[in-house]
Order: sequence, then structure tokens, then C-alpha cells
Amino acid sequence: MPKACSEAALSLLQCMERSDCCVQDKKSVYECLKQQDDEACKAQRNAYYMCKHSQLNMRTRIRGTRAY
Repeated sequence: MPKACSEAALSLLQCMERSDCCVQDKKSVYECLKQQDDEACKAQRNAYYMCKHSQLNMRTRIRGTRAY
């Protein structure tokens, strides 16, 4: 299961590398992730959070992920 969220993590990483925080302010990706005011990668951050949360949620583990 550790590779289950690799696609979501990769898209979040690529978005953060292109964000103004990393490009203009020359901060690391980790420092930019700690800042909650970044609106550019909010969808990718939420997708990664939901993927990691679904790994811990027993109902999701039994039934499978939802397809919206």
C-alpha cells in the first residue's frame, strides 16, 4: 500500500515546484507545504490527504475507493 498514493504525491510535488512560493521566494517544497495560505495547489493537497486518509479508513479499505 505505500505506492498507492504515489501518483497524488507526485502531482502535489510538481505543483509545489511550480508555485510562486518555490519559484519566486526560493523556499524549499517542505517550507511551502507548511504554509497554508498557498491556494495554487489546494486541490492536489486535498487529493493527497484523501488518499492517505483512505488507507487508514477501514470502511474504505474493505469497500474500495469511491469513484465520483
